[in-house]
Amino acid sequence: MRLTTQFLSIFTSVAFLITPVFTLAQSGENTGIKVEKLIQTEKSWDGVLYKEYPKGTPELSVLKITVAPNTKLAWHEHPIPNAAYVLDGVLTVEKKASGEKRLLKAGEVLSEMVDSAHRGYTGKEGVTLVVFYAGQKGIPLSKAVE
Repeated sequence: MRLTTQFLSIFTSVAFLITPVFTLAQSGENTGIKVEKLIQTEKSWDGVLYKEYPKGTPELSVLKITVAPNTKLAWHEHPIPNAAYVLDGVLTVEKKASGEKRLLKAGEVLSEMVDSAHRGYTGKEGVTLVVFYAGQKGIPLSKAVE
């Protein structure tokens, strides 16, 4: 009983010491740490709610994609949720069904569509993206669409 009381006393003391430091680090209020939420959403850029994640073992993928100036990507779909961060340049994304477009510049984030045909294209300026995919082993990151 005495050992349990000592353990609880030590555990509580450590928790009280660690909790403020952990909270400050997460909030970004600590000197030298800045946290900026770039995106948090349940919807793709066209306002459609995401469905549930695939079942099975999760697989995360992060791609750095560089698109040259005056380039049109092929129409494609993503079977899994993903988000793209524009490192530099400019990209226009277009939804095939409606022709809806959105212009993205450096520092902006796009929550991509799932199971909906779309493409991106550049103008005089190319673009570099970092794309984060939350998928499942064996599921492709994208599929071509006619």
